[in-house]
Amino acid sequence: MVYDMSNGTSVIRKYPSSASFGLDEEAYLLKVPHQLRQLNESAYEPQLISIGPYHHGKQHLIEMEVYKKRCLQRILERNGDQNHHRYRDAIDFVRARKWYSPSLPNDIEAKFKAIMLVDGCFIVELLRQMETDEYDDPIFQKKWVQNSLLGDLVLFENQLPFFVLVGLYHVIEDPTDGKDFACRAFSVLSDFLPGPGTWKENPPTIKDTDHIKDLLSLLHDNWSPSPQGIRRHQDYYRTKDEKAKGGEEAREKGGLEKKWKFTLSIIEKPKEKKFHGDVESGVTITCCAREKENLRKGLLEWQSLHGTMKIPSFVVSDRTERLFRNLIAYELYKEGSTYVIDYVTLMDNLINSSNDVQLLRLSEIIENMLGDDEAVAKMLNKLRDHVILCADTFYYEEIFVDVKRHCARRWNPWKAKLRHDYFNSPWALISFIAALLVILLTIGQFITALIPLVK
Repeated sequence: MVYDMSNGTSVIRKYPSSASFGLDEEAYLLKVPHQLRQLNESAYEPQLISIGPYHHGKQHLIEMEVYKKRCLQRILERNGDQNHHRYRDAIDFVRARKWYSPSLPNDIEAKFKAIMLVDGCFIVELLRQMETDEYDDPIFQKKWVQNSLLGDLVLFENQLPFFVLVGLYHVIEDPTDGKDFACRAFSVLSDFLPGPGTWKENPPTIKDTDHIKDLLSLLHDNWSPSPQGIRRHQDYYRTKDEKAKGGEEAREKGGLEKKWKFTLSIIEKPKEKKFHGDVESGVTITCCAREKENLRKGLLEWQSLHGTMKIPSFVVSDRTERLFRNLIAYELYKEGSTYVIDYVTLMDNLINSSNDVQLLRLSEIIENMLGDDEAVAKMLNKLRDHVILCADTFYYEEIFVDVKRHCARRWNPWKAKLRHDYFNSPWALISFIAALLVILLTIGQFITALIPLVK
């Protein structure tokens, strides 16, 4: 079952495939649907550079065309080429054209081959320079330019087919240098990811590139949960299916189908970093980054056991919403898993107000670069607008179930409230023990005095 936590219903839906629109089956690089775009149009618009046909020629992006063409010229000079025939021959233009919408403007259609060539060579060369930190043009040394370019390279509508980039890479670079384009590209783009994964020290091994559609696809597919997390997820659903066949699910059904409302908010704002929990639910929250064995786990690797949620650290900056919205658009069109949508659903359900963000921030789970907890809460709550869970299996269902069962045991919230209200410091515990000893001594004295009277 897939839960739609926004209204307590269960719905499954994806955007239709290209073929259902009458497009070529290979048409993959489509445009963001209107209902998503209207929520935050700027999240899908390039800020500095256009890649591909959809944003080519826009007024605020024209300046970078000069740098792109200059980049191509330097590639030709470095490789001793008089013209770009070799590079054009490396591109399957017919196949590349099928990947886009058939209704491009006439002027863009006429320049399609030039766009593929110039933009493709620019991307390959830019990634090389960013990886080696050796720049031919001073403008690319500026940090704000690098951040803007990286952000533009992972936009849903600002892409080239991956096979175009690989073909150009094999012509531009020495094929014997042993460096794979996919690994190089991910090494650079991974700086844009908000989670705790140490990609530079422990990069993924990318052997099969046939399934990679573009740079956004490369980033998404190698940012998935760990193999161990996926196996745990599969084992959970396998066990669930076995229980359903054996009739066990029916006995649990009444307690699990009710809408689970879980927030971190508490009446009094937490004042100490040492407090990690939700008094009302009795749930304990810890940051995975504090545990040595979890240092290399990514943002999607949540764990929950007996009411203790282990949450990876998460940096929220001005580029977070942009990245998530484009990853969501990608998942709505592609076949397969929807880990990012599932993650956003979990965060949306977990956070309802600035108090929740404050608690996660004090627990060192959220690093708020925006400086405003209310802004973070609103951003995370809006990410799932017009998005319905579309996977057959919700990746975090096991966490939902574990926390719900924990909260259903009445003693757990009581115990948490008792600990928070009366034992929230060592002195409170010492005072309680002292008071208990006084009571026990008083009772003992009373009994001692009573015994002679009874005799």
